[in-house]
Amino acid sequence: MNPFVIGFTNSIASAAAAGPTTNSPLHFDYTYFIQLLSFLLLVLILKKFAWTPIMNMMEKRRQGIENNLAQAEQERKEAERIRLEYQQEMRQARQQAQEIIEKATKSSELRAEEIILEARKETEKIKQSALADIGRERDRAIADVKAQVADMSIAVAEKIIRHKLDVTGQEALIEQFIQEVGDRPC
Repeated sequence: MNPFVIGFTNSIASAAAAGPTTNSPLHFDYTYFIQLLSFLLLVLILKKFAWTPIMNMMEKRRQGIENNLAQAEQERKEAERIRLEYQQEMRQARQQAQEIIEKATKSSELRAEEIILEARKETEKIKQSALADIGRERDRAIADVKAQVADMSIAVAEKIIRHKLDVTGQEALIEQFIQEVGDRPC
């Protein structure tokens, strides 16, 4: 408290304690007035030096708390926005991954079908080539057999003519010829 106010209040209080100096019937006690004035002066001083700074400090504190709450709310909203964006990106990434997997699966299935079709074509081509080779070999073997039969027929005819054999001798020659043909590899 201000020392001036304290000194002033003490001097008024000591004057009042000394008692009235006059014995007038219209005596007015100034002590109440001075006490009231001292109280009002004290209130004014407190308002100027204590109340206003305390209120200013409280107002600043209130504003600081409001700012902190507003900032916290703004940060919460920002965090929520980031979380929603993250979830959206995760959904898009999953969808893209699923599309890539489906595309790769379809591509691999198409490629497998192409490989199987090519293998079937190649197998058919090899089969046709083998059948053609077999046909050629068969024709060649038949031609060889025909040529051998013709050669042997000529040989038998030569032997028949050379020996001038009778019917029983011819039958023996034919049997020998048949046996020789049966022993030859085809």
